[in-house]
Amino acid sequence: MSKLHLVFGGRVKDPRGLDFDLSSIDLVGVYDSYAAAEDAWRGKAQRTVDDAEMKYVVVHLHRLLEPEGDASTVPAV
Repeated sequence: MSKLHLVFGGRVKDPRGLDFDLSSIDLVGVYDSYAAAEDAWRGKAQRTVDDAEMKYVVVHLHRLLEPEGDASTVPAV
């Protein structure tokens, strides 16, 4: 299984938190490696560095799909 990573961002209510304004979400993309996701994140984050209410994050989708790293705990579909 690929180690998928999602990069997205947008305006947050509090710069210290992750409470995104859903009307401003910018879906950057899904990447098959952390390095590629980090490059995409860095590019977007650097463009908005002067706006404290804009935040971009990398989400490890592979951890959501297999949270314990054990395929036997994931229900069959």
